[in-house]
Amino acid sequence: MVFTGNRRRALSTVVTSAILLSFVAMIGTSVVAWSNTNSRAFESILVSSASDSLNKINEMLIIENVVLQNRCTAPGTNGVNITVTNTGTVGINVTQIKISDSTQTKTATKSEFLPYPYNPVIIPKSSSSICVLYLWQTGYLTTVQVTTARGTVLTTQVIK
Repeated sequence: MVFTGNRRRALSTVVTSAILLSFVAMIGTSVVAWSNTNSRAFESILVSSASDSLNKINEMLIIENVVLQNRCTAPGTNGVNITVTNTGTVGINVTQIKISDSTQTKTATKSEFLPYPYNPVIIPKSSSSICVLYLWQTGYLTTVQVTTARGTVLTTQVIK
């Protein structure tokens, strides 16, 4: 019996196996490269987060003195003079001071701290006095809130 007709030639098993293995190798290589990049990104985020948290734990400050005074920069200008002491082991950077009473609130940033220009870094075991212009009123409970660059918030109250 003789068969005549269409003869189909297929790829041999060896060739198809080689093509399949090369595709698997390319996909595997790209997945490994992607996962390495992804894990490095997460590792750097984790390291910086742990470092920030550790520094925040080591950041210890005390509001030693708050004076509502009539001569913050010159006689007749009302202001609040705040003495902050760093008792921790890392330097602190005061970035914001919020002063409020029942009638008004003022949030001062580093550019508004006096004396100008203010050195924002308080080294360990040292103090710094910061004056902020604020129209305080006698007989009102005034809340002073100091915020550092790492997010530590310290609050105290004073009345005059």
